[in-house]
Amino acid sequence: MAIDPFAALFVKSAIVALAGLAASSLFGGRASDRVDILRASVCLLLALPLISLLAPALTLHWLPAGPPPPAPTPLWTGEVRPVAGLAVSGSLWWPSISAVAAMVWVVGALVIAGRFAAGIWTLGRWTREASPVSCPVWTGPLERLERARRPRLLSSAQVSGPLSWGLSPGVVLIDRASLRRPQTASAVMAHELAHLRRRDWLFLVLSRLAVALFWFNPLVWRLHATLVARSEDAADAAAIASVDRHDYARTLVGLAAGSPPAASAAMAADARSLKKRIATIMTAPARSPRRPLATLLTIAAMAAVATPLAALEIAACMSPAPPAPPASPAPPAPPVALSEVPAPPAPPAPPAPLATWAAPAAPMATWAAPAAPVPPVPPVAPVAPVAPSASPAGQDGHVYTTHSVRKASPEEVAAARVAMDEADAARREADRMRAGADRARQAADRSRVEADAGRIAAERGRTAAMAAAEGARVAARQAQAEARVQMANVRVQMRRGADEMKRGAQQMRGESVRLRDAAYRARQIEAARRQGNTVTDAELRALSPRLAIQAAEMDRQAAQMLAEAAQQG
Repeated sequence: MAIDPFAALFVKSAIVALAGLAASSLFGGRASDRVDILRASVCLLLALPLISLLAPALTLHWLPAGPPPPAPTPLWTGEVRPVAGLAVSGSLWWPSISAVAAMVWVVGALVIAGRFAAGIWTLGRWTREASPVSCPVWTGPLERLERARRPRLLSSAQVSGPLSWGLSPGVVLIDRASLRRPQTASAVMAHELAHLRRRDWLFLVLSRLAVALFWFNPLVWRLHATLVARSEDAADAAAIASVDRHDYARTLVGLAAGSPPAASAAMAADARSLKKRIATIMTAPARSPRRPLATLLTIAAMAAVATPLAALEIAACMSPAPPAPPASPAPPAPPVALSEVPAPPAPPAPPAPLATWAAPAAPMATWAAPAAPVPPVPPVAPVAPVAPSASPAGQDGHVYTTHSVRKASPEEVAAARVAMDEADAARREADRMRAGADRARQAADRSRVEADAGRIAAERGRTAAMAAAEGARVAARQAQAEARVQMANVRVQMRRGADEMKRGAQQMRGESVRLRDAAYRARQIEAARRQGNTVTDAELRALSPRLAIQAAEMDRQAAQMLAEAAQQG
């Protein structure tokens, strides 16, 4: 006997998903190589039912032997008595476990697939209502592509962040807030074009179909989430090859608050994955070598394991059931006419009571306990029967018909009343305890709801704090980098200023030397006279030593400036 088909699908899909997750986590190198392994795992999951149906079955008998399964227990079995030669029989059966499991699986698959289809319909509606983007800053990256490969660039007020979807060439939707920040255009377009170029949306659809098919397996959900995260890493790695990684990280921090729909590939990251993505972006090498051969061998090994696994059928070694003895044939019943069918016998009359009596004078004869159990009545002592001709009235005033009964004593009546009072008190105490337990349970439910609300609020606060802290850290690192650049510029300017001062001091020393020559002073006096100025020879001789002193001072200041630049470096 083969095990339940859904149990077999659970085991097979778990093996394939676990193998894909393990191979992608152990596989080093580029993020795109890990994405290729996860995509191959999704394709193998979708191929499992087809291989199981088309490939020849490989039965593996490894479960312990056991008796054959018992026949299902009917709800009702019966046989109608033959009337006028007509016999009717029937039975109702419980639905099998396999049928119930199939119905539950169909409902779950339809819910997940319907939710994803609603997401695609929403994206289509947003695309139809969006307006084209004409800003050259945003359309510039599209101009470098071939006309047939240019996606539609649209602006929508209904999206919370940039996203892309659809098959090639696809659609890129930009929110209005991002459109007002043109400094983020290069980073956003590089990320979204990387998604479309890598066909991430197509494999997102396939992964969602695998989740709808194997929704009962948590490993398949984990595989889908990992594929989405690694696809974002691969798009980030492709984007920072053409965009400055600091600008790209700032753009990610600005888009972290967005919540894109599940049917699209969006750039916005949640607060939990933002820190990891930024750390990967800032520490990733500029170019990492691809390993296509290793990736291809890993995918081939997974396919080689999944193909026979899908065709494998696990069965139990059953012991043959003993043959049932042949039933003896029943003699045929003679046909009975409808009028000759005997009438069913009349129900027997209820037995007559042992005694009937009335005690008008005794008040306890009309009393009855409302709900409490009545204590056992002492056994009645039988008396000799009285002949019908005897006097109908006895000495105690009771009337007898066939037998006589004993009248209860006052002590027994009092004990019965005490027992019933105790039963009433116990019942009232139980009601009070039950009401108290209900109130305590309601208070516990309210406390649990308040605790859940507080935990959700704390989680939201922690997420917002993490996003704010990460943004502050990124801003601080950026400020530090800008400060270092500014300090480097200052040092360069200081060195240049020192060089200029040295050249000026050299020129002043040369002029001081030249002013010591009488012929040079005469030429300077003549030049000044032609310009309308009056300069004497004594003034020029006095200027020569002052120029030498000023040149020495400028040399000292230049040396001091170079020393300060060296200390700042």
